[in-house]
Amino acid sequence: MPTARPRTPASVWTLPLWWGGHRGLLVCRLFITCLLPDLTDLRYSPKTLAAPSSRTVISDQMVARPNVLVFGGLDFLLSSLIPQLVPPLPAEALVSHIRIIDKYLVDPPTTLISKELLGLLRGRSDIIEYRQGNLTNPDVVSKSFMDPAPNGLPYSHIIDLTGDSMPGRPPEIYVQTTLNVSLLIARASAAQLSRIPGSIKAHIRSTGPFYKHPDPKKRYKEDDPEGWKPRDMRAVWWHETLRAIGSIPGLPLVILRSSLLYGETYTRFETLVFILLGLVYKHMDEDMKLLWSPDLPKNCINIYDLAGAIWKVAEWVSTKTRKEADALAGSPIPPSYDPFVTTSISPDVVLATSGSVVVPVFNMVDEGDTTQARIAEVLSETYGINVEFAELSDEVFSGMTMSDIVEEANRVHLEAWREIVARSNPPLSHAPLSPYMPRGFILEEYAYGVDGERAKKVLGYRHRYPRMNKQAIHDYINWCRREGIWPETDLYTAQ
Repeated sequence: MPTARPRTPASVWTLPLWWGGHRGLLVCRLFITCLLPDLTDLRYSPKTLAAPSSRTVISDQMVARPNVLVFGGLDFLLSSLIPQLVPPLPAEALVSHIRIIDKYLVDPPTTLISKELLGLLRGRSDIIEYRQGNLTNPDVVSKSFMDPAPNGLPYSHIIDLTGDSMPGRPPEIYVQTTLNVSLLIARASAAQLSRIPGSIKAHIRSTGPFYKHPDPKKRYKEDDPEGWKPRDMRAVWWHETLRAIGSIPGLPLVILRSSLLYGETYTRFETLVFILLGLVYKHMDEDMKLLWSPDLPKNCINIYDLAGAIWKVAEWVSTKTRKEADALAGSPIPPSYDPFVTTSISPDVVLATSGSVVVPVFNMVDEGDTTQARIAEVLSETYGINVEFAELSDEVFSGMTMSDIVEEANRVHLEAWREIVARSNPPLSHAPLSPYMPRGFILEEYAYGVDGERAKKVLGYRHRYPRMNKQAIHDYINWCRREGIWPETDLYTAQ
């Protein structure tokens, strides 16, 4: 263990600040999690949606299993979703065919893709098709719908996992990469529904935990307008995207609003940094201190369960009209009231003067009602470190700016992480994990607490991980080990 030296580090987690103190020294850390023109004319062509040829055999079972069209998510949710839809043989696939369209290459991969998903993309091409394409291009989206599946049938279940999740970009970028892309997909879906009535059974849009929840004691329901306050510019345009696509008449749309994500296949943002910083502070032999209250809600869901819930929701809405789905799960999504939301920045926005847009919405959250205290407890159990809480004070800053503190915190954490990776046995050939945190809005006291009762009652989804616990963290670390991206040291030896 290297000799401790005086530091004034700081660390900010996607919201909280962390301090680690050795010999009374303060270590904070800040974690910041972190175009389309109107749809071109889509016309039905007998060639593009022809009946199956005599050489194509379509069984009743194949027809009963849907064709699924997935946009985006290769670096996010697909490593959890696709294996659930196409389990290992001899198990039956839940779908007839899946077409995935995203911007990344897969051979060789230009983003981190799990070994399991790569194996499925390469070994189950009879069921899974991957297309690399620019989703800001209307022709790419149009062709994805117009080309029928191998069984000659249209795609009936649409899953939209697109959107720019990085904070700090100008509003024009979010309009181009989030609102326009999602709206293009939704319009193409609605166009197919118009051409072939009944052909679109489900259109699912996933959105992140981008809202600020002012009352830390409250768990916000889907129809609570106070629970729909965007945290930042990124959140404004993810939010306005929901309103824009929700305004398309008749589209069998369902919105899933996720909680903070963690778990196997997920390699970014808040909970990953929690896990990595636990190892960092174990390595530094220092206490970790979280900023803000132990009771600050940090409601979570394991990414495996979010993926499973997406399919559960798709099955649920596939038997209903939009009117029926609205009656069972519709919630008014209010305007963001952000001054940038004008027709001059995007002609497709739903202005605040139009009021709320009613869309079926489900809060996706586990049963654990996770708080900072619970996260501290899990880190302590996993690594054997002491995790405490600290209050902000003038002494913390000692004349430093927040930028200074964040920069110093990242320096300390990255130095420690490099030492951990360097000592890995066997050595790592690829080290994509990092405790680095860019400076952003997460300096604020950020609570995220949602009520999941609607999903529990209406969907009846059963979680594999009902709550964040030590076993869930072990499972995540062991997944990283299987992927060859976890540094093997004597700091963490549990199997």
